[in-house]
Amino acid sequence: MNVYYQSYLKSLKKNFMLVIMALVLLIPTFFIWAGVPFFIIGVAVENITTNPFLVYISISLSGGLLFSLYFVPTNLKAAKNMADKTGYDVVKSLICIQTIFIIVCSVIFGMISNIIVP
Repeated sequence: MNVYYQSYLKSLKKNFMLVIMALVLLIPTFFIWAGVPFFIIGVAVENITTNPFLVYISISLSGGLLFSLYFVPTNLKAAKNMADKTGYDVVKSLICIQTIFIIVCSVIFGMISNIIVP
């Protein structure tokens, strides 16, 4: 975890403009990455099953996935730094970093959606 943390900090220090661009893009596209999980994926899963837990999980995972797509360039830079330090392949490092980012974003998106929409 320390290697991941150090490589991510190194890539953020060198390429902070990528984060600024991602944050700026999140504002006008709010209804895409926040609306699609609720209104399209949530309704589709609710038509398939009546289990509210599955609907909640699908909304959380799709929201985390769509949110994390904006940070792929930043995660790619961190994966390159991590691959240089550890000797792993860049693609394997990117998959690892992106998976962690999707899970963290899904948990945060799920907690926020649970607070806003009870």
